[in-house]
Amino acid sequence: MKTKLLLSALPAKALATAGALSLLLLASGCATRTTASGGRQTTLLGGAMTVETNSFEPTTPITVDTDTSKLASTGNPTGKKTTLFWGLITLHDY
Repeated sequence: MKTKLLLSALPAKALATAGALSLLLLASGCATRTTASGGRQTTLLGGAMTVETNSFEPTTPITVDTDTSKLASTGNPTGKKTTLFWGLITLHDY
């Protein structure tokens, strides 16, 4: 009887722990700042996603780089850059 009670409480504790960690990740590290070029940089999800405007900086060589101006161009580059998974994937329009 005690074993059955222990096993039924274990998934509830694991679910509560996973929920608390998810909430902590979503609530941490959200910030917006003005960059030196006059654009804005917004960091979400503890740095897992970063969105920048007026960022015409070259990307690092360790990222998967995608130039979205070649995929869906409106003619003028905007300088928007989105970085995912702490710099692993970079989408930019310039």
